[in-house]
Amino acid sequence: MDNNGVIYVGLGTAGTSWYKIDLKKQHKDWERIKSFPGGAREQSVSVFLNDKLYVFGGVGKKNSESPLQVYSDVYKYSPVKNTWQKVDTISPVGLTGHTGVKLNETMVLITGGVNEHIFDKYFIDIAAADESEKNKVIYNYFNKPAKDYFFNKIVFIYNAKENTWKNAGELPGAGTAGSSSVMENNFLMLINGELKPGLRTDVIYRAMWDNDKLTWLKNSQLPPSPGEQQQEGLAGAFSGYSHGVLLVGGGANFPGAKQNYTNGKFYSHEGINKKWRDEVYGLINGHWQYMGKMKQPLGYGVSVSYGDEVFLIGGENAKGKPVSSVTSFTMRDGNLLIK
Repeated sequence: MDNNGVIYVGLGTAGTSWYKIDLKKQHKDWERIKSFPGGAREQSVSVFLNDKLYVFGGVGKKNSESPLQVYSDVYKYSPVKNTWQKVDTISPVGLTGHTGVKLNETMVLITGGVNEHIFDKYFIDIAAADESEKNKVIYNYFNKPAKDYFFNKIVFIYNAKENTWKNAGELPGAGTAGSSSVMENNFLMLINGELKPGLRTDVIYRAMWDNDKLTWLKNSQLPPSPGEQQQEGLAGAFSGYSHGVLLVGGGANFPGAKQNYTNGKFYSHEGINKKWRDEVYGLINGHWQYMGKMKQPLGYGVSVSYGDEVFLIGGENAKGKPVSSVTSFTMRDGNLLIK
């Protein structure tokens, strides 16, 4: 979202299409803007810097015959000119499953994501394997400990004004993919994510950004969902602040994968159906609480905070199918309102 209340969304199941909607208008309608020139892709991160929409990385195919691959390119869009431009830079690592938050008008913090070489090799092997070999390729890929996937734990700062990248240190724990991140009053919250394919973490990292330095603070954890003994953790969750309360909802996990991994089964989600979640949690007075349920299980969409409302745009439903709905979270008198 830009500084004037205009939300921009695109890519994913929209292909190369992008759309915008002005929240200040009485009659709110989606408008199509110039199509993205970098090819269809998913899992990109976008943020407004210097009045331009920047798009970082993602995963996609160069053509219909090529396997999926991680991208490290950067594009920017000018709302004034309605034009896209490829930025003359590449990220220090491939960016897929990463997360990003705006630090100020010129800088964005980016961290997490899969290992480009391991991820790309898997899809190359899958594409090359015949039907009798595919199950072996899949098993060999998933049957490894988390440390062997080398998810990114370096924190990068990209400066749009100088077009430079900076190493700002490392996460205090393992690298993650599919985490949600929020920045409020110079405090960063990095919420859950995958430790390896199929295995989530319930840990929430917290850090303070001050004097161009990131200082890590005490971690917290999401509580178990009602009726469940432990919190599996979430990937693809929605998040944002409403009236000072950090809200986290939706996402997906594999119930039982954490226990399998603890018991030494590295292919921890083997035979487990992926579950899209509808629970919403809130951080109130330093403690996480279960707040209620969304209208439907949903994950892997876009979260945008505007005023005291958190908008949930698109995503996947309980069947893994894309949706085009827009809902919102709002805290009012200590209660969660979902519209």
